[in-house]
Amino acid sequence: MASLLPWVYTLRKRYREGGGNLKACIRKRGPRNPMPNRTPLHLEHIVVQTAESTNFGPQRLHRILKRNLGISIPPGTIRNILSRYQVRCKRYQAANGGKRYRVNFEAFQPLEFWQIDAKDIADQKALPSSAYAAIFENKLPRYQFTAIDVRTRIRFLAYAKELSFLNGLTFMLLLVFWLKALGVQGRLFFQTDNGVEFGGLGNSRKRILMEKYIFNPLGVTLLSTPLGEKKVNTFVERSHRTDDEEFYALNLARVTSRKSFLAMAQRWVLYYNFTRPHMGREMQGRAPMEVLSSLRKGTSPVLGAFPVLVLDRVSSHLSRLWDISRIPWDNSPKNKKEGLVNETLEHYTGENFPISGSSRVSQVAKFLLPMLQLALLYPWSKGWNNAEHEISAQEPPKK
Repeated sequence: MASLLPWVYTLRKRYREGGGNLKACIRKRGPRNPMPNRTPLHLEHIVVQTAESTNFGPQRLHRILKRNLGISIPPGTIRNILSRYQVRCKRYQAANGGKRYRVNFEAFQPLEFWQIDAKDIADQKALPSSAYAAIFENKLPRYQFTAIDVRTRIRFLAYAKELSFLNGLTFMLLLVFWLKALGVQGRLFFQTDNGVEFGGLGNSRKRILMEKYIFNPLGVTLLSTPLGEKKVNTFVERSHRTDDEEFYALNLARVTSRKSFLAMAQRWVLYYNFTRPHMGREMQGRAPMEVLSSLRKGTSPVLGAFPVLVLDRVSSHLSRLWDISRIPWDNSPKNKKEGLVNETLEHYTGENFPISGSSRVSQVAKFLLPMLQLALLYPWSKGWNNAEHEISAQEPPKK
């Protein structure tokens, strides 16, 4: 009983000093000066604010803070700060935990091997309800076409109202013309799935004709993934998850019109290629254009500023290059007169081919000119380093 008297007197003293507040009687245990090496509070607040605005983990936050603000905080310290403030990366889509394909990066040169895919951005399972509803409220194009270089992770986007073969063909042609116009030489490899927007199965008649008479003369080899093996296109599939978590889920609710959405998507492409750090193999926290600059000297920075276009508008001009309606895509030669088939295919060889024939070079220029104008006139050079906080379009909200 005597041992309790000092504790009783201590409680009475705290009660009187606290002005009758019972909470003042009980104090937390610990040293008088806890955490003497603790990070200053103003730096902790910067870490927390950056983490909440970017949804990045400790590794990416470490590189972002060091690059943009000159603040060097170890990733382990950032992890502890986020734990104290109970800040966690938001997850909108879980990984499936399956096996992944390992890629030999040294087998490919920069900008040589591209994975191409299309996705429906209206994914109700991956997006918050407000972001999902904004797609239909603003009548946004639902289909996203994506191309990613497996060596540097440089990525290009375009959108379409319809998931059609014409739009898929247009996107691949825009990609190859964009690369060739900016000095990328040598053979390119385009790997797609077996969707109808890319010509269907790899051994289908449409796919064979498309490669033989359109892409092979352009120096492009078309590759198809095995049926049911989405993970063969692991880079482009993983980038779609990044779109959902870091772009659509956080920004679609702010869209006020189709114009603001396209402007927002353009800033997202610039941020992804020029600023966003990547933690994948051989990336070492660098942005894709940084990796490209280290592997391929003298590459124009314009290459990473691929204009975000609506393919339905561009594909209407495809007839300037090819009259694809004349090609018997889905008809076997057995069902057509032999003379008609040969005459049709000869139209796309020799002098009639748009790249080798000088008579159609001007038509290729007309097809590509809008893209070059958009890339050169778009103010991409003014602020891609600050793009991580400028994703949403600066337009007044609807009243």
